[in-house]
Order: sequence, then structure tokens, then C-alpha cells
Amino acid sequence: MFSNNTQYQTNLKALFHSLTTNATANPTGFHYTSVAPSTKDAVYGMFLCRGDQNVTACRDCVATATTDLQDTDCPNRVVALSWYDECMVRYSNVSFYGKMEQDPLFRLMNKQNVTGNMTTFQQILGNLMNNLTVQAVNGGPNKKYSTGKIDYTSLQTLYGLVQCTPDLSTSQCDECLKIAIGLLVVSLGARTMQPSCYARYEIYPFFNGADNLILPSSTPPGRTGSIIAIVVPITTAFVAFLAIFWMCFNNNVKKRDVVALETNDFSDVESLQYSFTILQHATNDFSDEHKLGEGGFGSIYKGTLLDGKEIAVKRLSRSSTHGLQEFKNEVLLVAKLQHKNLARLLGFCVEGDEKLLVYEYVPNKSLDNFLFDSEKKGKLDWIKRYKIIQGIARGMLYLHQDSRLTIVHRDLKASNILLDADMNPKISDFGMARIFGDDQTEGNTSRVVGTYGYMSPEYAMHGQFSIKSDVYSFGVLMLEIISGKRNNTSYESGHDDDLLSQAWQNWREGIPLEFIDETIKESISSHEVVRCIHLGLLCVHESVDKRPTMATIVLTLDSNSVTLPMPEEPAFFTKTVFESKLPKEMGSDQSVSKSVHWSVNSASFSEIEPR
Repeated sequence: MFSNNTQYQTNLKALFHSLTTNATANPTGFHYTSVAPSTKDAVYGMFLCRGDQNVTACRDCVATATTDLQDTDCPNRVVALSWYDECMVRYSNVSFYGKMEQDPLFRLMNKQNVTGNMTTFQQILGNLMNNLTVQAVNGGPNKKYSTGKIDYTSLQTLYGLVQCTPDLSTSQCDECLKIAIGLLVVSLGARTMQPSCYARYEIYPFFNGADNLILPSSTPPGRTGSIIAIVVPITTAFVAFLAIFWMCFNNNVKKRDVVALETNDFSDVESLQYSFTILQHATNDFSDEHKLGEGGFGSIYKGTLLDGKEIAVKRLSRSSTHGLQEFKNEVLLVAKLQHKNLARLLGFCVEGDEKLLVYEYVPNKSLDNFLFDSEKKGKLDWIKRYKIIQGIARGMLYLHQDSRLTIVHRDLKASNILLDADMNPKISDFGMARIFGDDQTEGNTSRVVGTYGYMSPEYAMHGQFSIKSDVYSFGVLMLEIISGKRNNTSYESGHDDDLLSQAWQNWREGIPLEFIDETIKESISSHEVVRCIHLGLLCVHESVDKRPTMATIVLTLDSNSVTLPMPEEPAFFTKTVFESKLPKEMGSDQSVSKSVHWSVNSASFSEIEPR
């Protein structure tokens, strides 16, 4: 928020005046400008009018948008974005020119479902939108815009439109539109709106002027009649009702989102919903050939959508303890998060007793698939492992600090780190995550969930969790990545066998490099490895206050300028308190036994600087 009568407000008013003036003078329907860019009160702004709008319509839309942003929609907001049917206007205190941005993202759909042959409809729609993308991407530097139509049946036609902001490069526009089209919901009309691009289709002509792309009918021979029931008045009313969208960014956003999450209401992400039929078709009826893996909560399948986009479908088993509460939590939470090191949620499905989550597909599955496999771990040299550690750290920093919400993951572990084609890590599985309000620093629960070996002592024993309990899990995970070994706390043989003990013992004896995975010793940077072990031991400190923040961790990994305190002996499970062997991984309804205790070895020692 900015205060009235400040320099930022003065600059913003000047920016709005410039945008409105250029909407009249600029026939391209696009303009980016700034006011006082070299000062602390800099403001940057842009408008993009839909490619079929004339100068008068563009000017009127931009004038309305700038007025509404100032007076009604987002007064005194430092950053804001507004969508209308005819234009988009946005401003910020940082430059966004030439950047492909997806956040915030909205998906909208007509409430009327497609009837008839869903597969045929998907194929025809995909053909239309993909051809529009090719034409828009190659549309020149001033107008990355395309419209077109294609016959669905002898009586029905699909109309489509795609557009990028002209400041994007050809590759950026192509990537943005592919994401937008991949997120379109199959109904009688849908749209995806992102700051950098826009995609929409309807069963009626919703744009002005001639179609610049007309595809031949794809109707199978002999098929006649209307497959889609035309309800134009309902559709038109739906579009009119959803003609204006705006998003303001300020400190109040967290509070608003907290309410939405805690009510477990799907209304905020209704447009992310897929039909069970679409996912069934995409995965070949959830065949074994498409299965990527299976866990305690169900199975994950590879699927392919109508536009060729590959997806991963997480189908929760009907007997799973991962209930509707956790399912809603994951949908509502992850839909609001956008970061390259977080697994991207594309949608969900709830039909009858079926609950499914749709994620982006990553070809290399999860980190544990490589790290703990004697044959595959060799593919992860030190450079790749360090890159993975850095990526996980940045993703966690986003969750803890840089997103609009403050998120505690509560189940960070190797199997929840997915790897894309370039071995970039993506944090997944937010079913157990919790959101904090503005002033909240920790939470408490009687239902302790997560995985033994990764849980911090205060969480396992007392149900207390915070961003520092995630830091503990990150420390364990980092030591696993360095050693190539699981942190298998042995309940029968005592705490001297667990990974944290081994790391500490090697550190205390001044031989930290003995802790490293044998398969990567030829590729390591000794300085980086020792620094990571040092950082990992700080993360697993028994005292919450002595663990570093993710901000410190990221800074330490990115530079050598941070001076770290000497680590102290980490906390360990004791073996004598267990009456029976406990499971290493728990579901959402399994609480930690009250007989679990944590202790610290009381042996004295001298600090030794590592060699």
C-alpha cells in the first residue's frame, strides 16, 4: 500500500495519463512506459488491447481500467493488474518489460458441459488452438495475435483467439500460449488469462472482424446433427458477468487467501476442474502402462491432453487416509503458488468418490528414484546435486517468504522432490502444508503427520511446526543428497547408525569429506561440499532458534560471503523408548506415539575446523 499525497501516487497518476494518451495515439493497441524509472518511487505500466479492437474502443477500455484501478478496484495498491474483455492494464514498482509472467493466472469456463463425443471435440479444439498459436507467434513484433474458427459439426463452429504482449520474444510467446492452452477447460467455452498472454474459445463469434485462420472441418465422415447443445443466451450472460477481473497485490492479500483456504471452498479454483472422462481418456483408463508410481495415498499416472501436453495425474485411492480435507488443501494452496522449483498444479477432479490432482509432467520422476539407487545415483554428479540443493532451497524460500502466502510444507523429503528433463528440482505434495497469517510464526497440532527421519524434534514430540521445522527437513535432505544415503533412523540398533550421527561424527573428527557419496568423489568441489555439510548440520540443530532461515541458506549457497557459526551436535531418536517398531512413514491420521523421545549425546568434545 502507498499513502495519499506521496510521490509514488503522483507518479502513478502520471503513468495512467500517459497510458490513456497513448491508447489514442498508438494504433498497435499496446504500450509500455515508466515514470521516474531511476528513483525509488519508480512506476512501470502497460496496456494491451485485444487485437480486434479499434483505437476508439481501446482508448475507452484503457481509460475505464485506469480510472477503476485508482478509484474502486485497487486504490493505493503498489502493484495491480486488471483484465477487461477488450483490454488489460497493469502497473508495478518494478520493471516487467520483456518478461514472460504467468502469475496471477485465472481460468474461466462456461458452466455448460460438452455433450456428445468428447474425444472428437478435444481433437478439433486442440487443432484450432495450436494453429492459432503458430500464427500468433509468427505475427511480427507489433501484434502477436490471431483469431480463427473450425467446424465441429455441420451445424456447429468453434471460435478461438490467442494473444501475447508484443514485448515477448517469439519463444516466450510460444511458451506462454502453450501453457495457457494446456490449462483451458473443455466446456462450451473457456479462457486462460495471464499477464503475458491470453487464450479463449467459444461456440459463437466473440471477436470483431474476419477470421484470419479458417481450418477445414474435422468432422468424421457421415457424422451429422448437433453434438453440442447451443445455449448462446446463457453463454453470453456468463461472459458478461465475468468481463472484468482485477488483482491487487498488498499485505492484505495473505489475509484474504487465508480465509479462502480455511473454508475449504472450491469456488476460488473452480475453473481448474477437469472432468473424470478427460483424465480417464488421457491416461488410457489409468492403465498399468501409464503408471508412474504408487504410494500410500494412491497412484500416479502419465497422461496426454488434447493439445499434446503431458500431465501427471495423482489418483487418490478410495481407501486412502488422504481425505477430502487434505485434497482440498492441496488444490486451494498449490493453485495460488507459482515458482519454477514448485511442481505446477494444472487442475483437479472430484466426481463421486474419485479425487484426482493434475500436475505438470516431469520425466525423471522423484529424487529418491536416483539418489538411493545404486545404478542411477551415478547420473547425479556433484554439479547436478548442488544445483538440486540450490533449487530446493529457492523453492522453500518462496514458500516461506517470497510468495503472497507463508507456507509450511511439513513433509519435505526426497520422494517429494520431482526432477524435470534437465534435473531441475520441483517441490511437490502439498497435502500436509499449512498456511500462516501475517503475524503467525508457528502452529500446533495434535495430528502429527510426515515422515520419520525428516521431522524436527519439536514437531514430532509436541506437534509444534514452523518454517524452522521445514528447515530441519531441508537439512536432512541436503545431507542425504551429499551422502547418497537415506536417513534411516534405526529403532532397534540405536541412534549411532543414523545419517545425522555419521555426518556429525565425521565433522567432529575433522574428516567431513568421508561423508560424501563414493560415486561423486571425483566430481566434487571440496569447498562446496564442506560448506553444505556445515549448513546441513546447522539446519538440524535441536534448538529452533539456532537453525538458519531459508533466506540465509540461499545466500550461503549462492556466495562465499556468509560466515556460518560452528555447528553443534544434532538431536537423535533414542532406541529405548519404543515399545514396538514404528513405521517410517505415516499417513495423515497417524500420530506420533507419546513414547517417542529425543535426546542429545552428552559426550564432550572439542570443535575441530574441517580440513
